[in-house]
Amino acid sequence: MGLNHQMASLSCSMSEAFYLRRTLVLPPTICLFGLHRERWPEKASSAHSCVPIDELFDTLRLSQLVPIYLRSNRTGWARSLFPQTSVAHVPSKGWSSERVLREYPCGGAAKLVRRHVESFWFAQCTRNVVNTDALATALNHLVGAPPNAAKPMNVLLRSGLFFAPSIKAAAALIRARIGGGYASIHVRRSDKLTACTPADCATRDALTRPEAVLRALRLWIPLQSHLYVGSTEKPAFFAPLRPHFKLHFSDDFPAETANITNNYALYAMETLIFFGSVASVETFGYATSWFADACFPAAGLKGSKSQPSASLAERRGASAVDVQCRDGGGTLVNGVLYGRACTNNPPCGRKMALVPSPISCGRLLPDALLRNERPDAPSLRSRKRQDSHISCSSMQADMVAHARLHDQEASARIGHKEINMKNPMGPGKKRKQLLATLQKLQQAQEDHANISAQMAALDTKREMLARSEISLRSELQRLAQNVATASESVASA
Repeated sequence: MGLNHQMASLSCSMSEAFYLRRTLVLPPTICLFGLHRERWPEKASSAHSCVPIDELFDTLRLSQLVPIYLRSNRTGWARSLFPQTSVAHVPSKGWSSERVLREYPCGGAAKLVRRHVESFWFAQCTRNVVNTDALATALNHLVGAPPNAAKPMNVLLRSGLFFAPSIKAAAALIRARIGGGYASIHVRRSDKLTACTPADCATRDALTRPEAVLRALRLWIPLQSHLYVGSTEKPAFFAPLRPHFKLHFSDDFPAETANITNNYALYAMETLIFFGSVASVETFGYATSWFADACFPAAGLKGSKSQPSASLAERRGASAVDVQCRDGGGTLVNGVLYGRACTNNPPCGRKMALVPSPISCGRLLPDALLRNERPDAPSLRSRKRQDSHISCSSMQADMVAHARLHDQEASARIGHKEINMKNPMGPGKKRKQLLATLQKLQQAQEDHANISAQMAALDTKREMLARSEISLRSELQRLAQNVATASESVASA
């Protein structure tokens, strides 16, 4: 199960937790599927590796929408917190979220509800076992979507709203380096050239080779446009495209991606880069609808009707979603820029895919949307354009500046530092400054280790307190039963 399936399953479980008004208990790590551990693996591997879930998701912000508890990784964690009598085991068949809420209301005897699934967790939502309407309605209200907007299902995490700050910062930094409007393309080959019939595999291979990709791009994207490429193939594979487009790959931005520590985080970062583009091309036609669904935070730009007053359920999690800006070209939510690729993906919308054979819609992406103007220094002409990116891009430029402050330590680690050409520093001064930065980094690492040790001690104390609380509650229930029994005896006498 790759990251998209994992995010869909987690999003589905969050829908149920939101509906049940319960805290979602998650492991502290997320494991990378063996085939997706590396973008360009030297050899096939089925081994798994796990990373802290905080490296992928902003659990603090997410907890403002759906309360999250990161449990201990120790075996038997549930038994240490919850007596068997307070754990409800729920199967999939015959147990909808509505029934779970009736049978095991929050605050009742069941302190922990464990749903056991027979297949992928996300299937509980697609099969309408789990109630997704409550969370989807609340999300649409929080992003300002029109009343008739489609309700997002299983895409809460894929939307990028709750990706880790390091991932958002890296995407923003790369966008700033590219400058202005750019197109993007996702070319997935690798596993997709084997998980198919021989005839389909041959077609996929032919339509995703550089020559075929170039023919497809010329149907939609003007030549010499800036084009960000995310692919399972190495940059050298796309050499035939370089004379025709200004290509950008993650490898071109070592300083900006210094804090991207695993392939899942890299994929998440590139997802945000795709969202922020003017136009985006997918590998497969069926994936264009998935892309559009994940762009639901931009739904507020697709309708003019205002939302009705929010119900109490819809107001839950209001602090988890911050709509920072909207203009004619996109919207900025939780620090993520959802550009034209998310709103209408010009020029041809969902037709822009490599497989099956691409077709033209008779239009090219307008050059005006692809002018290489830096968002923090727009021209006077672009300022006057009502549909420009100026407002939201300017806000994201501020975020980029903030991200750069946090990125200085990573830049120092790889010996990359921007130089003010008006006041160049001598090599001695540069060396001293770099050493000072490295010393600060070492001190920060020591502080981090101390804080981690303190947090581990606090986790142990928290578990002890939780056990004590459960014991006290059980004792109170026992005393209440004794009082009730005594009262009945007195009444009988």
